[in-house]
Amino acid sequence: MDASILAALLPADAGVRIQNVSFVQETVVVAMVADTPLAACPKCGCETASVHSHYHRELQDQPCLGRPLRLAISARKFVCRNADCPQSVFCEQLPDLATKRARTTAELADSHRAIGLALGGEAGARLAAKLSLPTSPDTLLRRVKDGPDEPTPAPRFVGLDDWACRKGQSYGTILIDLERRRVIDILPGRDGAALKQWLAANPQVEIITRDRWPAYIEAATTAAPQAKQVADRFHLLRNVREAVEKLLSRHSAEIKAASATEDSPHAATGDAPSSPHESPGKALSEKEQRREVRQRLREERFQQVKELTAQRYSCRAIARRLGMNVKAVLRYRRLDQCPNWNPGRTSPTQLDPFAKFITEWVAAGNRNSADLYRLLQARGFTGGYDAARRYLNRILGSSGRPGRRDRNAQPRRQAAPSARKLSFRVVNPKPGRRSARILQRLREHDPRLNASLGLAEELMEMIRRKRSTKLGDWAVRAEASGASDLQHLAKSLLQDFAAVEAAMTEDWSNGPVEGHVNRLKTIKRQMYGRAGMKLLKARVRNKS
Repeated sequence: MDASILAALLPADAGVRIQNVSFVQETVVVAMVADTPLAACPKCGCETASVHSHYHRELQDQPCLGRPLRLAISARKFVCRNADCPQSVFCEQLPDLATKRARTTAELADSHRAIGLALGGEAGARLAAKLSLPTSPDTLLRRVKDGPDEPTPAPRFVGLDDWACRKGQSYGTILIDLERRRVIDILPGRDGAALKQWLAANPQVEIITRDRWPAYIEAATTAAPQAKQVADRFHLLRNVREAVEKLLSRHSAEIKAASATEDSPHAATGDAPSSPHESPGKALSEKEQRREVRQRLREERFQQVKELTAQRYSCRAIARRLGMNVKAVLRYRRLDQCPNWNPGRTSPTQLDPFAKFITEWVAAGNRNSADLYRLLQARGFTGGYDAARRYLNRILGSSGRPGRRDRNAQPRRQAAPSARKLSFRVVNPKPGRRSARILQRLREHDPRLNASLGLAEELMEMIRRKRSTKLGDWAVRAEASGASDLQHLAKSLLQDFAAVEAAMTEDWSNGPVEGHVNRLKTIKRQMYGRAGMKLLKARVRNKS
Protein backbone atom coordinates (compact mmCIF):
# COMPACT_ATOMS: atom_id res chain seq x y z
CA MET A 1 0.00 0.00 0.00
CA ASP A 2 1.36 3.39 -1.01
CA ALA A 3 2.06 5.54 2.06
CA SER A 4 1.49 8.72 0.04
CA ILE A 5 -2.16 7.78 -0.47
CA LEU A 6 -2.70 7.39 3.28
CA ALA A 7 -0.85 10.63 3.93
CA ALA A 8 -3.33 12.43 1.66
CA LEU A 9 -6.19 11.10 3.79
CA LEU A 10 -4.82 12.48 7.06
CA PRO A 11 -5.98 15.86 8.42
CA ALA A 12 -3.91 18.76 7.10
CA ASP A 13 -2.76 19.78 10.60
CA ALA A 14 -2.30 16.29 11.99
CA GLY A 15 1.37 17.00 12.74
CA VAL A 16 2.60 13.51 11.77
CA ARG A 17 4.56 11.99 8.90
CA ILE A 18 4.04 8.41 7.62
CA GLN A 19 7.19 6.29 7.55
CA ASN A 20 5.92 2.92 6.33
CA VAL A 21 2.92 0.60 6.11
CA SER A 22 3.00 -3.09 7.07
CA PHE A 23 0.77 -6.03 7.89
CA VAL A 24 0.87 -7.70 11.32
CA GLN A 25 -1.54 -10.62 11.76
CA GLU A 26 -4.18 -9.32 9.33
CA THR A 27 -3.90 -5.82 10.82
CA VAL A 28 -2.72 -2.83 8.78
CA VAL A 29 -0.02 -1.03 10.82
CA VAL A 30 0.94 2.50 9.79
CA ALA A 31 4.18 3.76 11.38
CA MET A 32 4.17 7.53 11.94
CA VAL A 33 6.53 10.12 13.37
CA ALA A 34 5.43 13.42 14.93
CA ASP A 35 7.14 16.29 13.09
CA THR A 36 5.73 19.55 14.45
CA PRO A 37 8.62 21.98 15.16
CA LEU A 38 7.03 23.52 18.27
CA ALA A 39 4.72 22.35 21.06
CA ALA A 40 2.68 24.43 23.53
CA CYS A 41 2.82 23.71 27.26
CA PRO A 42 -0.63 22.63 28.54
CA LYS A 43 -0.14 24.66 31.76
CA CYS A 44 1.29 28.01 30.73
CA GLY A 45 0.82 27.88 26.95
CA CYS A 46 4.46 28.76 26.15
CA GLU A 47 5.79 27.19 22.96
CA THR A 48 9.05 25.31 23.02
CA ALA A 49 11.24 23.29 20.66
CA SER A 50 13.31 21.58 23.40
CA VAL A 51 12.81 17.83 23.08
CA HIS A 52 13.21 15.91 26.32
CA SER A 53 12.67 12.34 25.03
CA HIS A 54 10.49 10.15 22.81
CA TYR A 55 7.62 7.80 23.62
CA HIS A 56 5.50 5.34 21.64
CA ARG A 57 1.76 5.74 21.20
CA GLU A 58 -0.71 3.46 19.39
CA LEU A 59 -4.17 4.42 18.13
CA GLN A 60 -6.90 2.23 16.63
CA ASP A 61 -8.45 3.80 13.52
CA GLN A 62 -11.23 3.10 11.06
CA PRO A 63 -10.72 -0.17 9.12
CA CYS A 64 -8.93 -0.14 5.77
CA LEU A 65 -10.51 -2.40 3.10
CA GLY A 66 -12.18 -4.47 5.80
CA ARG A 67 -8.99 -4.90 7.87
CA PRO A 68 -8.33 -3.31 11.28
CA LEU A 69 -6.02 -0.30 11.09
CA ARG A 70 -3.55 0.63 13.83
CA LEU A 71 -1.46 3.82 13.95
CA ALA A 72 1.95 3.36 15.59
CA ILE A 73 3.15 6.90 16.40
CA SER A 74 6.56 7.94 17.67
CA ALA A 75 5.76 11.06 19.72
CA ARG A 76 7.94 13.37 21.85
CA LYS A 77 8.16 14.89 25.29
CA PHE A 78 9.16 18.54 25.53
CA VAL A 79 10.79 20.67 28.21
CA CYS A 80 8.94 23.81 29.24
CA ARG A 81 11.43 26.72 29.42
CA ASN A 82 9.15 28.91 31.55
CA ALA A 83 10.77 29.01 34.97
CA ASP A 84 7.49 29.90 36.69
CA CYS A 85 5.54 27.00 35.13
CA PRO A 86 4.89 24.02 37.45
CA GLN A 87 5.00 21.67 34.42
CA SER A 88 8.65 21.09 33.57
CA VAL A 89 8.13 18.22 31.07
CA PHE A 90 4.99 17.55 29.01
CA CYS A 91 3.91 15.09 26.33
CA GLU A 92 3.20 16.13 22.78
CA GLN A 93 -0.52 16.09 21.95
CA LEU A 94 -2.11 15.28 18.56
CA PRO A 95 -5.54 16.96 18.81
CA ASP A 96 -6.44 16.40 15.16
CA LEU A 97 -6.03 12.64 15.55
CA ALA A 98 -7.17 11.80 19.08
CA THR A 99 -7.96 13.28 22.46
CA LYS A 100 -5.63 13.15 25.45
CA ARG A 101 -4.84 9.59 26.65
CA ALA A 102 -7.21 8.14 24.02
CA ARG A 103 -6.42 4.80 22.41
CA THR A 104 -8.61 5.37 19.37
CA THR A 105 -8.84 8.15 16.82
CA ALA A 106 -11.68 10.67 17.00
CA GLU A 107 -13.27 9.20 13.84
CA LEU A 108 -13.32 5.69 15.33
CA ALA A 109 -14.76 7.02 18.59
CA ASP A 110 -17.55 8.72 16.62
CA SER A 111 -18.32 5.44 14.82
CA HIS A 112 -18.47 3.59 18.14
CA ARG A 113 -20.77 6.26 19.55
CA ALA A 114 -23.12 5.98 16.56
CA ILE A 115 -23.30 2.18 16.96
CA GLY A 116 -23.91 2.50 20.69
CA LEU A 117 -26.68 5.05 20.19
CA ALA A 118 -28.44 2.81 17.68
CA LEU A 119 -28.04 -0.61 19.30
CA GLY A 120 -26.70 -0.27 22.83
CA GLY A 121 -23.81 -2.25 24.32
CA GLU A 122 -24.07 -5.98 23.65
CA ALA A 123 -25.76 -5.82 20.25
CA GLY A 124 -23.53 -2.90 19.22
CA ALA A 125 -20.37 -4.81 20.17
CA ARG A 126 -21.44 -7.76 18.02
CA LEU A 127 -22.07 -5.49 15.04
CA ALA A 128 -18.80 -3.59 15.59
CA ALA A 129 -16.85 -6.85 15.42
CA LYS A 130 -18.48 -7.69 12.09
CA LEU A 131 -17.55 -4.24 10.76
CA SER A 132 -13.88 -4.63 11.82
CA LEU A 133 -14.39 -2.04 14.58
CA PRO A 134 -13.95 -4.39 17.55
CA THR A 135 -14.62 -2.98 21.00
CA SER A 136 -16.32 -3.97 24.25
CA PRO A 137 -19.97 -3.28 25.20
CA ASP A 138 -18.83 -1.13 28.13
CA THR A 139 -16.74 1.03 25.81
CA LEU A 140 -19.72 1.63 23.53
CA LEU A 141 -21.87 2.70 26.47
CA ARG A 142 -19.10 4.94 27.78
CA ARG A 143 -18.81 6.61 24.36
CA VAL A 144 -22.57 7.22 24.37
CA LYS A 145 -22.59 8.74 27.86
CA ASP A 146 -19.50 10.90 27.27
CA GLY A 147 -20.64 12.19 23.89
CA PRO A 148 -21.33 15.93 23.55
CA ASP A 149 -24.92 17.15 23.48
CA GLU A 150 -26.14 18.36 20.12
CA PRO A 151 -26.80 22.11 20.09
CA THR A 152 -30.53 22.80 19.91
CA PRO A 153 -32.49 26.06 19.97
CA ALA A 154 -34.47 26.95 23.06
CA PRO A 155 -37.89 25.23 22.82
CA ARG A 156 -41.07 27.31 22.76
CA PHE A 157 -43.68 24.55 22.52
CA VAL A 158 -43.21 21.75 25.02
CA GLY A 159 -45.07 18.48 25.61
CA LEU A 160 -44.57 16.41 28.75
CA ASP A 161 -45.67 13.06 30.13
CA ASP A 162 -44.55 10.50 32.70
CA TRP A 163 -42.81 7.18 32.03
CA ALA A 164 -42.05 4.23 34.30
CA CYS A 165 -38.49 3.55 35.40
CA ARG A 166 -39.88 0.60 37.40
CA LYS A 167 -43.61 0.26 36.92
CA GLY A 168 -45.51 0.93 40.11
CA GLN A 169 -42.35 2.03 41.97
CA SER A 170 -40.44 4.85 40.32
CA TYR A 171 -41.25 7.18 37.44
CA GLY A 172 -39.67 9.91 35.35
CA THR A 173 -40.81 12.84 33.19
CA ILE A 174 -40.07 13.22 29.49
CA LEU A 175 -40.01 16.63 27.75
CA ILE A 176 -40.56 16.95 24.00
CA ASP A 177 -40.00 19.89 21.66
CA LEU A 178 -43.32 19.78 19.79
CA GLU A 179 -42.08 22.13 17.08
CA ARG A 180 -39.12 19.91 16.11
CA ARG A 181 -40.51 16.64 17.53
CA ARG A 182 -37.30 15.98 19.44
CA VAL A 183 -36.68 14.86 23.00
CA ILE A 184 -35.44 17.79 25.09
CA ASP A 185 -34.73 16.08 28.38
CA ILE A 186 -35.82 13.31 30.73
CA LEU A 187 -36.18 14.21 34.39
CA PRO A 188 -36.33 12.04 37.51
CA GLY A 189 -39.68 11.67 39.26
CA ARG A 190 -43.14 12.84 38.33
CA ASP A 191 -43.87 14.89 41.44
CA GLY A 192 -43.13 18.11 39.52
CA ALA A 193 -40.03 19.19 41.51
CA ALA A 194 -37.53 18.64 38.67
CA LEU A 195 -40.07 19.99 36.16
CA LYS A 196 -40.38 23.24 38.10
CA GLN A 197 -36.61 23.77 37.97
CA TRP A 198 -36.52 23.11 34.24
CA LEU A 199 -39.44 25.45 33.49
CA ALA A 200 -37.92 28.19 35.69
CA ALA A 201 -34.69 27.93 33.65
CA ASN A 202 -36.63 28.17 30.34
CA PRO A 203 -38.90 31.23 30.53
CA GLN A 204 -39.26 31.29 26.72
CA VAL A 205 -41.77 28.40 26.78
CA GLU A 206 -45.12 29.52 25.29
CA ILE A 207 -47.19 26.30 25.07
CA ILE A 208 -47.25 23.28 27.43
CA THR A 209 -49.26 20.20 26.46
CA ARG A 210 -49.85 17.66 29.21
CA ASP A 211 -52.26 15.16 30.67
CA ARG A 212 -54.28 16.09 33.76
CA TRP A 213 -51.80 14.78 36.35
CA PRO A 214 -52.15 17.19 39.32
CA ALA A 215 -48.38 17.52 39.89
CA TYR A 216 -47.86 18.67 36.29
CA ILE A 217 -50.72 21.16 36.55
CA GLU A 218 -49.26 22.66 39.72
CA ALA A 219 -45.69 22.74 38.35
CA ALA A 220 -46.70 24.39 35.05
CA THR A 221 -48.90 26.95 36.80
CA THR A 222 -46.26 27.86 39.37
CA ALA A 223 -43.03 27.81 37.34
CA ALA A 224 -44.34 28.92 33.92
CA PRO A 225 -47.25 31.33 34.42
CA GLN A 226 -46.53 32.89 31.01
CA ALA A 227 -47.15 29.59 29.17
CA LYS A 228 -50.54 28.48 27.84
CA GLN A 229 -51.44 24.99 29.04
CA VAL A 230 -53.25 22.56 26.71
CA ALA A 231 -54.84 19.36 28.03
CA ASP A 232 -54.32 16.30 25.86
CA ARG A 233 -57.44 15.26 23.92
CA PHE A 234 -56.68 11.55 24.16
CA HIS A 235 -56.60 11.71 27.95
CA LEU A 236 -59.78 13.77 27.99
CA LEU A 237 -61.56 11.10 25.93
CA ARG A 238 -60.25 8.49 28.33
CA ASN A 239 -61.66 10.49 31.25
CA VAL A 240 -65.06 10.54 29.55
CA ARG A 241 -64.93 6.80 28.86
CA GLU A 242 -64.04 6.06 32.48
CA ALA A 243 -66.99 8.17 33.65
CA VAL A 244 -69.28 6.28 31.26
CA GLU A 245 -67.95 2.98 32.57
CA LYS A 246 -68.78 3.98 36.15
CA LEU A 247 -72.21 5.13 35.00
CA LEU A 248 -72.96 1.82 33.24
CA SER A 249 -71.64 -0.26 36.13
CA ARG A 250 -74.65 0.96 38.14
CA HIS A 251 -76.98 -0.76 35.65
CA SER A 252 -75.61 -4.31 35.73
CA ALA A 253 -79.07 -5.90 36.11
CA GLU A 254 -80.41 -3.95 33.11
CA ILE A 255 -77.36 -4.95 31.05
CA LYS A 256 -77.96 -8.64 31.79
CA ALA A 257 -81.63 -8.30 30.87
CA ALA A 258 -80.79 -6.55 27.58
CA SER A 259 -78.20 -9.25 26.83
CA ALA A 260 -80.74 -12.03 27.45
CA THR A 261 -83.25 -10.30 25.17
CA GLU A 262 -80.63 -9.86 22.44
CA ASP A 263 -79.62 -13.54 22.60
CA SER A 264 -83.20 -14.72 22.23
CA PRO A 265 -83.43 -16.71 18.94
CA HIS A 266 -86.28 -14.52 17.65
CA ALA A 267 -85.29 -11.23 19.25
CA ALA A 268 -84.91 -9.47 15.91
CA THR A 269 -88.48 -9.96 14.73
CA GLY A 270 -90.44 -11.33 17.69
CA ASP A 271 -92.31 -13.63 15.27
CA ALA A 272 -92.51 -17.40 15.09
CA PRO A 273 -89.52 -19.22 13.68
CA SER A 274 -89.31 -19.00 9.92
CA SER A 275 -86.10 -20.88 9.16
CA PRO A 276 -86.33 -23.53 6.41
CA HIS A 277 -84.61 -25.97 8.79
CA GLU A 278 -87.08 -25.41 11.60
CA SER A 279 -90.59 -26.89 11.83
CA PRO A 280 -93.24 -26.01 14.45
CA GLY A 281 -93.35 -29.49 15.93
CA LYS A 282 -89.61 -30.14 16.06
CA ALA A 283 -87.27 -28.58 18.64
CA LEU A 284 -83.89 -27.41 17.40
CA SER A 285 -80.71 -28.81 18.89
CA GLU A 286 -78.21 -26.57 20.62
CA LYS A 287 -75.97 -26.59 17.56
CA GLU A 288 -78.86 -25.74 15.24
CA GLN A 289 -79.98 -22.86 17.46
CA ARG A 290 -76.45 -21.41 17.49
CA ARG A 291 -76.38 -21.80 13.73
CA GLU A 292 -79.66 -19.90 13.41
CA VAL A 293 -78.37 -17.04 15.55
CA ARG A 294 -75.17 -16.76 13.50
CA GLN A 295 -77.10 -16.82 10.26
CA ARG A 296 -79.44 -14.08 11.51
CA LEU A 297 -76.49 -11.88 12.46
CA ARG A 298 -74.88 -12.61 9.10
CA GLU A 299 -78.05 -11.50 7.29
CA GLU A 300 -78.13 -8.27 9.31
CA ARG A 301 -74.53 -7.48 8.32
CA PHE A 302 -75.36 -8.36 4.72
CA GLN A 303 -78.21 -5.84 4.69
CA GLN A 304 -76.01 -3.19 6.33
CA VAL A 305 -73.34 -3.71 3.65
CA LYS A 306 -75.97 -3.33 0.90
CA GLU A 307 -77.38 -0.15 2.50
CA LEU A 308 -73.94 1.46 2.93
CA THR A 309 -73.01 0.46 -0.62
CA ALA A 310 -76.13 2.21 -1.87
CA GLN A 311 -74.95 5.30 0.04
CA ARG A 312 -71.69 5.15 -1.99
CA TYR A 313 -69.41 4.16 0.91
CA SER A 314 -66.13 2.54 -0.12
CA CYS A 315 -65.30 -1.06 0.83
CA ARG A 316 -62.71 0.04 3.38
CA ALA A 317 -65.08 2.57 4.92
CA ILE A 318 -67.79 -0.10 5.26
CA ALA A 319 -65.27 -2.54 6.78
CA ARG A 320 -64.17 0.06 9.36
CA ARG A 321 -67.74 1.05 10.16
CA LEU A 322 -69.02 -2.53 10.66
CA GLY A 323 -65.82 -4.06 12.04
CA MET A 324 -65.59 -6.53 9.14
CA ASN A 325 -62.84 -7.80 6.89
CA VAL A 326 -62.54 -5.98 3.55
CA LYS A 327 -62.70 -9.29 1.66
CA ALA A 328 -65.99 -10.17 3.37
CA VAL A 329 -67.42 -6.78 2.34
CA LEU A 330 -66.35 -7.39 -1.28
CA ARG A 331 -67.97 -10.84 -1.20
CA TYR A 332 -71.25 -9.47 0.19
CA ARG A 333 -71.33 -6.71 -2.43
CA ARG A 334 -71.06 -9.28 -5.24
CA LEU A 335 -73.87 -11.53 -3.95
CA ASP A 336 -77.61 -11.00 -4.43
CA GLN A 337 -78.57 -12.78 -1.21
CA CYS A 338 -76.85 -13.54 2.07
CA PRO A 339 -74.78 -16.74 1.92
CA ASN A 340 -75.54 -19.59 4.30
CA TRP A 341 -72.30 -21.29 5.28
CA ASN A 342 -74.06 -23.95 7.39
CA PRO A 343 -77.06 -25.19 5.40
CA GLY A 344 -77.44 -28.25 7.64
CA ARG A 345 -76.37 -30.87 5.13
CA THR A 346 -74.38 -33.79 6.51
CA SER A 347 -71.11 -34.17 4.65
CA PRO A 348 -69.83 -37.67 3.80
CA THR A 349 -67.20 -39.16 6.11
CA GLN A 350 -64.86 -42.14 5.96
CA LEU A 351 -67.00 -43.80 8.66
CA ASP A 352 -70.10 -44.07 6.46
CA PRO A 353 -69.28 -47.72 5.50
CA PHE A 354 -69.41 -48.58 9.24
CA ALA A 355 -72.66 -46.70 9.92
CA LYS A 356 -74.79 -49.86 10.48
CA PHE A 357 -72.26 -51.34 12.90
CA ILE A 358 -71.96 -48.05 14.89
CA THR A 359 -75.77 -47.65 15.07
CA GLU A 360 -76.18 -51.17 16.47
CA TRP A 361 -73.28 -50.62 18.87
CA VAL A 362 -74.92 -47.42 20.22
CA ALA A 363 -78.33 -49.12 20.42
CA ALA A 364 -76.75 -51.77 22.67
CA GLY A 365 -76.03 -49.00 25.21
CA ASN A 366 -72.35 -48.35 24.41
CA ARG A 367 -70.94 -44.84 24.50
CA ASN A 368 -67.15 -45.04 25.00
CA SER A 369 -65.46 -43.53 21.94
CA ALA A 370 -62.11 -45.20 22.68
CA ASP A 371 -63.77 -48.66 22.68
CA LEU A 372 -65.52 -47.82 19.43
CA TYR A 373 -62.25 -46.71 17.86
CA ARG A 374 -60.53 -50.01 18.76
CA LEU A 375 -63.44 -52.05 17.34
CA LEU A 376 -63.38 -50.01 14.12
CA GLN A 377 -59.65 -50.57 13.75
CA ALA A 378 -60.23 -54.31 14.04
CA ARG A 379 -62.77 -54.00 11.20
CA GLY A 380 -60.31 -52.21 8.91
CA PHE A 381 -60.89 -48.52 9.74
CA THR A 382 -57.72 -46.53 8.91
CA GLY A 383 -58.82 -43.09 10.10
CA GLY A 384 -57.96 -41.32 13.34
CA TYR A 385 -59.50 -41.39 16.77
CA ASP A 386 -60.94 -37.86 16.47
CA ALA A 387 -62.96 -38.87 13.40
CA ALA A 388 -64.53 -41.74 15.34
CA ARG A 389 -65.20 -39.52 18.36
CA ARG A 390 -66.89 -36.79 16.27
CA TYR A 391 -69.04 -39.34 14.43
CA LEU A 392 -70.15 -40.94 17.71
CA ASN A 393 -71.05 -37.56 19.19
CA ARG A 394 -73.17 -36.80 16.14
CA ILE A 395 -74.97 -40.15 16.44
CA LEU A 396 -75.59 -39.65 20.15
CA GLY A 397 -76.91 -36.14 19.60
CA SER A 398 -79.46 -37.24 16.97
CA SER A 399 -80.53 -40.58 18.49
CA GLY A 400 -82.63 -39.19 21.31
CA ARG A 401 -80.41 -40.91 23.87
CA PRO A 402 -78.90 -38.84 26.72
CA GLY A 403 -75.51 -37.99 25.29
CA ARG A 404 -72.99 -35.21 25.11
CA ARG A 405 -75.27 -33.26 22.80
CA ASP A 406 -78.76 -33.32 24.25
CA ARG A 407 -81.26 -32.49 21.54
CA ASN A 408 -83.54 -30.65 23.95
CA ALA A 409 -80.82 -28.66 25.69
CA GLN A 410 -81.07 -24.87 25.60
CA PRO A 411 -78.31 -23.04 23.71
CA ARG A 412 -75.59 -21.61 25.89
CA ARG A 413 -76.11 -17.91 26.43
CA GLN A 414 -73.24 -15.56 25.82
CA ALA A 415 -72.04 -13.64 28.81
CA ALA A 416 -73.42 -10.13 29.15
CA PRO A 417 -70.87 -7.50 28.09
CA SER A 418 -69.13 -5.69 30.89
CA ALA A 419 -69.63 -2.01 31.65
CA ARG A 420 -66.09 -1.41 30.40
CA LYS A 421 -66.83 -2.99 27.02
CA LEU A 422 -70.06 -1.03 26.64
CA SER A 423 -68.22 2.18 27.52
CA PHE A 424 -65.93 1.59 24.54
CA ARG A 425 -69.03 1.24 22.36
CA VAL A 426 -70.08 4.70 23.48
CA VAL A 427 -66.66 6.13 22.58
CA ASN A 428 -66.31 4.11 19.37
CA PRO A 429 -69.73 2.99 18.08
CA LYS A 430 -69.76 -0.12 15.89
CA PRO A 431 -73.39 -0.77 14.92
CA GLY A 432 -72.80 -4.34 13.76
CA ARG A 433 -71.45 -5.58 17.08
CA ARG A 434 -73.50 -7.48 19.64
CA SER A 435 -72.40 -5.11 22.40
CA ALA A 436 -73.65 -2.13 20.34
CA ARG A 437 -77.07 -3.71 19.94
CA ILE A 438 -77.25 -4.47 23.67
CA LEU A 439 -76.31 -0.88 24.44
CA GLN A 440 -79.06 0.34 22.12
CA ARG A 441 -81.63 -1.86 23.88
CA LEU A 442 -80.42 -0.54 27.22
CA ARG A 443 -80.80 3.06 26.09
CA GLU A 444 -84.29 2.45 24.71
CA HIS A 445 -85.34 0.86 28.01
CA ASP A 446 -83.93 3.60 30.28
CA PRO A 447 -84.54 7.21 29.06
CA ARG A 448 -82.57 8.69 31.97
CA LEU A 449 -79.50 6.61 31.13
CA ASN A 450 -79.94 7.52 27.48
CA ALA A 451 -79.88 11.22 28.37
CA SER A 452 -76.71 10.79 30.44
CA LEU A 453 -74.97 8.89 27.65
CA GLY A 454 -76.09 11.60 25.24
CA LEU A 455 -74.32 14.19 27.40
CA ALA A 456 -71.16 12.07 27.35
CA GLU A 457 -71.37 11.74 23.56
CA GLU A 458 -71.82 15.51 23.25
CA LEU A 459 -68.67 16.11 25.31
CA MET A 460 -66.73 13.69 23.10
CA GLU A 461 -67.90 15.57 20.02
CA MET A 462 -66.69 18.80 21.63
CA ILE A 463 -63.28 17.24 22.30
CA ARG A 464 -63.14 15.93 18.74
CA ARG A 465 -64.16 19.40 17.51
CA LYS A 466 -67.35 18.22 15.87
CA ARG A 467 -69.48 20.49 18.06
CA SER A 468 -68.87 24.05 19.26
CA THR A 469 -70.75 23.89 22.57
CA LYS A 470 -69.15 25.87 25.40
CA LEU A 471 -67.64 23.78 28.17
CA GLY A 472 -69.39 25.87 30.83
CA ASP A 473 -72.80 25.26 29.27
CA TRP A 474 -72.16 21.53 29.09
CA ALA A 475 -71.05 21.46 32.74
CA VAL A 476 -74.29 23.17 33.81
CA ARG A 477 -76.38 20.54 32.03
CA ALA A 478 -74.22 17.73 33.42
CA GLU A 479 -74.75 19.07 36.93
CA ALA A 480 -78.51 19.15 36.36
CA SER A 481 -78.61 15.64 34.88
CA GLY A 482 -78.45 13.93 38.28
CA ALA A 483 -75.77 11.47 37.08
CA SER A 484 -73.14 11.62 39.80
CA ASP A 485 -70.35 10.30 37.57
CA LEU A 486 -70.92 13.04 34.99
CA GLN A 487 -71.16 15.59 37.78
CA HIS A 488 -67.75 14.54 39.13
CA LEU A 489 -66.30 14.68 35.59
CA ALA A 490 -67.72 18.17 35.01
CA LYS A 491 -66.30 19.36 38.33
CA SER A 492 -62.80 18.07 37.52
CA LEU A 493 -62.91 19.63 34.04
CA LEU A 494 -63.91 23.00 35.45
CA GLN A 495 -60.95 22.86 37.84
CA ASP A 496 -58.70 22.69 34.75
CA PHE A 497 -61.00 24.88 32.66
CA ALA A 498 -58.42 26.88 30.66
CA ALA A 499 -56.38 23.83 29.59
CA VAL A 500 -59.48 21.82 28.64
CA GLU A 501 -60.91 24.67 26.59
CA ALA A 502 -57.54 25.11 24.89
CA ALA A 503 -57.61 21.42 23.96
CA MET A 504 -60.83 22.07 22.04
CA THR A 505 -59.37 25.01 20.09
CA GLU A 506 -55.59 24.58 19.83
CA ASP A 507 -53.90 22.26 17.31
CA TRP A 508 -51.21 21.11 19.75
CA SER A 509 -51.52 17.64 21.28
CA ASN A 510 -49.52 15.10 23.23
CA GLY A 511 -49.36 12.66 20.31
CA PRO A 512 -45.61 13.12 19.68
CA VAL A 513 -44.96 12.74 23.40
CA GLU A 514 -46.74 9.37 23.53
CA GLY A 515 -44.70 8.21 20.53
CA HIS A 516 -41.42 9.14 22.21
CA VAL A 517 -42.52 7.42 25.43
CA ASN A 518 -42.97 4.19 23.44
CA ARG A 519 -39.54 4.71 21.88
CA LEU A 520 -38.05 5.28 25.33
CA LYS A 521 -39.56 2.01 26.58
CA THR A 522 -38.10 0.15 23.60
CA ILE A 523 -34.62 1.54 24.24
CA LYS A 524 -34.86 0.81 27.96
CA ARG A 525 -35.82 -2.82 27.39
CA GLN A 526 -33.20 -3.18 24.68
CA MET A 527 -30.49 -2.55 27.28
CA TYR A 528 -31.73 -5.28 29.68
CA GLY A 529 -32.04 -3.03 32.73
CA ARG A 530 -28.70 -1.22 32.29
CA ALA A 531 -30.42 1.99 31.31
CA GLY A 532 -29.35 4.48 33.96
CA MET A 533 -30.68 8.01 33.67
CA LYS A 534 -27.55 9.44 31.99
CA LEU A 535 -27.24 6.62 29.45
CA LEU A 536 -30.97 6.55 28.73
CA LYS A 537 -31.05 10.31 28.25
CA ALA A 538 -28.17 10.17 25.77
CA ARG A 539 -29.82 7.46 23.67
CA VAL A 540 -33.32 8.95 23.76
CA ARG A 541 -32.10 12.40 22.76
CA ASN A 542 -30.30 10.99 19.75
CA LYS A 543 -32.38 11.86 16.67
CA SER A 544 -31.23 8.91 14.55
